[in-house]
This record gives sequence, structure tokens and C-alpha cells, in this order.
Amino acid sequence: MHNKTTVTIGSNFLLYPVICLLLIFSLIMVGCRDDENEEEPSVPEVPDVPDYSTIIVKDIQNIPDNFTFDRVEVEVIGLDWQVIETLTFPYENGLIIMDLPTVFSPEVLQKVDRRGGDMGGHWTGTSNDGYALVATLGDFFIFKGDKRVGRIALSNWTGKESSAGKAMIGYQFADRPFSLTGSDNSYYYSDCSFVRGWNMFANINPASGNSAAKILRTTVVPESTLFWRLAESYVY
Repeated sequence: MHNKTTVTIGSNFLLYPVICLLLIFSLIMVGCRDDENEEEPSVPEVPDVPDYSTIIVKDIQNIPDNFTFDRVEVEVIGLDWQVIETLTFPYENGLIIMDLPTVFSPEVLQKVDRRGGDMGGHWTGTSNDGYALVATLGDFFIFKGDKRVGRIALSNWTGKESSAGKAMIGYQFADRPFSLTGSDNSYYYSDCSFVRGWNMFANINPASGNSAAKILRTTVVPESTLFWRLAESYVY
């Protein structure tokens, strides 16, 4: 009887470590399953903001066979409608790559609008931030050596027939986000919001071709329809 009791106690004593190991293993497995079932925190989506600091010009339309040029020159307009910088880019193998400056001193930038009758402001509409400052690209003039031979433009108008409903494109730098509303005798502003940096905007002619209708100014641009063309030739 004594020996039997000793064996039983010894067997139970040996089982304790095994049971403890099984319990620990079970807890680990449950924890792993819980981790697998936990959903990862969702990452908020960041809206895509187009980057217009680099403008690529290619497939220029309306160029006559005997018409040649080797560079494009564009002025940056700032404070008091003055030229604050002149940019020059080569035309090579049918391509122009314009890397625009992205840093400007606030002292050379232009007021965003003309509130208070200040004609030094750029836009005739009203900005939701009167402290915003801008710089704007002028015309894209093309040169052959030192001779100005024409002007190119980005649009969805071929330059022939009616320009009704067609968009004329421009570029503007903003030192902060702002939006424009309102109208004047010739233009009205709708869906016209700028981000910090370079922006593309459009002046869209009335679709009806009615001369009394106003031109829409907007940053909602029909990019898929746009193309570069020789808008003017100074070679006769």
C-alpha cells in the first residue's frame, strides 16, 4: 500500500510541468489568433494633387514645315505686374521640359485680388484669403537664336473656326491655398481653388458663343482635351 501511494504521488508530480506547458502554449495560440483577427488601423486617403512645377511641351500642332525654333522664353509676373524672372528652356528633339522655380521671396509676389480697388491685385474675383500672394506665367514666346519667331499656347482650340466652349490655359504660383468667387463685366469664377505651389487654370469661353455671356475662370481644367499649338507666327 505504501509503494502504490508513492508511485501515484510521483506520477502526479511529473504531470504538473506538462500541464503548465500545455496551458502556456494554449494561451500563446489564443493570443496569436486574436492578433490575426485584429484589423489594422485604416490609413486616411490623401487626395492626389497634380504637380505643375514641371511643364512638358510636345507634339506641338500647326507648325509649318519650314518653321524652326530652338527655345522658349516665358516671363514670371509678380509685384505690380512686373517681370520678376525670365525663364528659358531649349527645344530639342520635339520636346521642351520646363522646370519652374518653386521658391519666391514674398516681396516680389503679387497680391491675389483687387479688394479695396487695388489694381495691383491679380484677380478681379474675390479670394477667401486676402493675404495670399501669387506669381503668374506670361506668354510662351519661341525663338530662333536671338529672334522671336512666334508664340505657343496650351488649349483645346485649334485656332480655326469658333472658339466657343474652348479653354485657354494659364499657370499661376500661390504661396498658400485660396479660392476665388464673384464676377466682373467679362468673367465669372466657379470651382476656382488654388493649392500652394504651381497651379493650372482655365479661361473657358461660353459654349453658345454669345458675346454677351461671360468667360468662366476655373481650376477644373479639361486636361484630356488639351494640346500645344503654334498660336502665332512672326515669320512671314
